[in-house]
Amino acid sequence: MNRKHLLTSLIAAGLVVPALATADWTLYGRAHLSADILDDGADYNEFNVSSNASRLGFKGEREFREQLIAMFQIEQQVDFDTAADNELSFATRDTFVGLRGDQWGMLRIGKFDTPFKRARGPANFFGDQVGDLRNLTRSRAQTGRFDERFNNSIHYQTPSFGGLTWNIQYSNETDDATTVDGADNKAYSTSLNLSLGDLTGALAYEKQEDGDVNPDAWRLAVGYRITEAFRIGGLYQNSETVNGDEADVYGLGGQFRLSPSMYLNGHVFQLDSDLDDADATMYALGLEYRIDSDLRFYGNIAMVDNDDASALTPWGAARSSGPGGAMGENATAFSLGMRYDF
Repeated sequence: MNRKHLLTSLIAAGLVVPALATADWTLYGRAHLSADILDDGADYNEFNVSSNASRLGFKGEREFREQLIAMFQIEQQVDFDTAADNELSFATRDTFVGLRGDQWGMLRIGKFDTPFKRARGPANFFGDQVGDLRNLTRSRAQTGRFDERFNNSIHYQTPSFGGLTWNIQYSNETDDATTVDGADNKAYSTSLNLSLGDLTGALAYEKQEDGDVNPDAWRLAVGYRITEAFRIGGLYQNSETVNGDEADVYGLGGQFRLSPSMYLNGHVFQLDSDLDDADATMYALGLEYRIDSDLRFYGNIAMVDNDDASALTPWGAARSSGPGGAMGENATAFSLGMRYDF
């Protein structure tokens, strides 16, 4: 390890440990790995092992007085299957410090998922797996890259009003540590979220200023538990660039509990783009076996049917391995995975 990075880590540890002694804090993580057969429909058909948004972090909070709770979180992605370099990388995922209170809400500053990204939750039945709907919604090749976490962000969430909360986030510089004079690297993201018994939903909007395509998008996601064993979800997203190019993503999915421990998941999503021959359809079907809420195993099959000018895959999002797609081909994936939360 580079000596400079080691010294920085030791100093950081020396500063953090005394704070942890006075706070209620937790060490947590997720080990999520899968064994996959990936086929781009052209020249690539190989076996892969992938680490899928695995992470390690610690978080804590302390109540200083009534309705004033200070909190922090430091979270790092861990790729169990690879060691790409020897540089120390720290706090690559949601990392922040903030204050919260039941009567006035929550205020955070740091780096974290945008309200727009989190709004997909009610409709995404294959999160961090092959078939994740982000393989269509975040495609830069269409009209901008969404479903991100931005650096240098300030986020406010209102308290719940009858199950309705409002989130707003602003980033003054999404790339560098220092705001660059004259550069367009700002972003705005907001959502209205509903949690009302069996009904959940989110309406979100995001605007990015990147000096190039300057994309913006809005999305609506709704989930409903029809019975104790069956729930459904749907999403619609529209994105547009400064040039007026638009793309729509929409689809439906569902989860059916076959037994107390076995679940059947499925969804279909369509991408309709203004770009010529750039549409795509994604299908995913999977079985999931849960030992309990912290340990699960699954088997999924997913496919993206591409138009002639589209090269999307069902494996591009939140995974450490996987090739790019091939124009106009059907990309398919078969995956066996394990997720352990601790």
